[in-house]
Amino acid sequence: MKSSFSLLELLLTLIISSSIVVYSTIFIKELSLKNQETLNLEISKLELFSTKAFLDKNKDDLSQIQFDGNNLYFKNSLLLKNVKAFTINSNGNIATINITLSNNLKQEWAIKL
Repeated sequence: MKSSFSLLELLLTLIISSSIVVYSTIFIKELSLKNQETLNLEISKLELFSTKAFLDKNKDDLSQIQFDGNNLYFKNSLLLKNVKAFTINSNGNIATINITLSNNLKQEWAIKL
């Protein structure tokens, strides 16, 4: 009787610990995927911010920007990849730039010329 109770106790412990390991593994996998998505989004935001700073610095040469395919070029050099849409509208002394990246990240910038 005592040995059967010990066996049952061992079996229950094994089932509980196995379920804990399985659910912990699933949680870690989901957490890792979410962190990767967040990292990619933050990298895209950083690329957009650096592009804005670059365009702000080179505001006199905004006519040199070309949008071809999914890439943005400045004086025939690659400036930004994975661009879905890009427009520049100049109104007097302000240039309005609308940019959309392939991960649906959209921004509108106003640069004083």
